[in-house]
Amino acid sequence: MSRMVIIAILSLLFLCASAGCTGILPGQNNAGTLPDQTQYQPTYEPAGETPAVVQPQAYAQTSSQSSGGVNSISRMVIWAEPMDMGAFHDLDGLIIKYCFYDTNNRPVSFDGTFISMQISIHTPDTNRQKLKINPRQIYRGSTTITRSLPDEEYPLRGIWIPYTELTLDAQDRGIGRVHVKATLPTGVVLEAEERYIWPVT
Repeated sequence: MSRMVIIAILSLLFLCASAGCTGILPGQNNAGTLPDQTQYQPTYEPAGETPAVVQPQAYAQTSSQSSGGVNSISRMVIWAEPMDMGAFHDLDGLIIKYCFYDTNNRPVSFDGTFISMQISIHTPDTNRQKLKINPRQIYRGSTTITRSLPDEEYPLRGIWIPYTELTLDAQDRGIGRVHVKATLPTGVVLEAEERYIWPVT
């Protein structure tokens, strides 16, 4: 029993240290943009059951930053990456990344602005027997972000969704769609999603 308590405390300390250093917790993201500002084309992977991020469909854009701040945001792009914590399986999950653009497709950086993010995750439209089903919602939650993501690749920065919070059943193939609705301080509402087959074990 004491061994389990020690492992749990070490896991918690590791998570807190990671969160403090990398901004894993919602709302702890630094200013910046994506290396490749693109939107993912909705599609599903075939029966291979391996996580696969779809090849992005590029938008025409400039390399310069928008100077308009949050008030200039007109578009949002999201994508998700799996987080495997090795022996700490309770911490495994998805990190949802995001980037905002103005009307000229220039990335928008911000810091200290509160943007409400509502996240929903659904199953694919087929089950483990490859039969067509109505996608089922397996997660719904919300958080507030205050900063854009940085240029550099920080794998733990973004919105963390642990697999333990997904309500999957035995017939579900995994994650089929991630949908995010952002409400800006100006009242503008933006929505974006990514689709794929992402097994959760």
